[in-house]
Amino acid sequence: MSDHTPETQDTSPEALPHSEINPSRRRLAGAALGVSAIFTLASRPVLATDQCMSPSGAVSGNLSQHGTPTLCSGRTPGYWKTHSGSWPSPYLPGNCNAGNSCNKVQNWKGGTLFHPLFSGTQFMADLDGNPGTPKTSLSLMQVLMLSNGSNPWGLTDPDNLGAHIVAALLNAKAGLTPVLSETDVIGIWNEWVSKGYFEPTANVQWNSAQIVDYLKTTMPV
Repeated sequence: MSDHTPETQDTSPEALPHSEINPSRRRLAGAALGVSAIFTLASRPVLATDQCMSPSGAVSGNLSQHGTPTLCSGRTPGYWKTHSGSWPSPYLPGNCNAGNSCNKVQNWKGGTLFHPLFSGTQFMADLDGNPGTPKTSLSLMQVLMLSNGSNPWGLTDPDNLGAHIVAALLNAKAGLTPVLSETDVIGIWNEWVSKGYFEPTANVQWNSAQIVDYLKTTMPV
């Protein structure tokens, strides 16, 4: 299975495969189909709760609902980085005894591993420092920390997809995102790894940046 990160595009999620049309036509097609609603949601003021939709609902861009709208109060990756004591069971953040350096990936030990909970080979490295030994998985907390700067293994998290997937998983387990279950979150990642995109509905393909834009709409806190 490839660990290649698909090309990031600075466009809204669209209803046409991004490999088949040029960026200018893609923006027009997305606007015509109303799927730019994800960016509208992502740019809302930060509130304790906010209206949210499933991935397929976000594609339709239909915010009108009968009855009480679905609200999300998910926390951002930054929140889960600094609130290790709030992680919902059975997910464990691990331990850090480095004082002010606990924002470094390498200073966190233990905790729930990213793999094999999620598929693929991203976020695996020679963590024990012994060349030739099998690579092992970063923990969920270490994946959250990747955006904080360099690390001994040269790992990166393009578009911060890994960090947002971890936050979405914790939010789902904590019951903060009714539109996403743990299984949904794992499925989004696994499909992206296997195909290079996530398909929220037929004939719509989201790249990593577009997945992040959607997940942000479920994380107003």
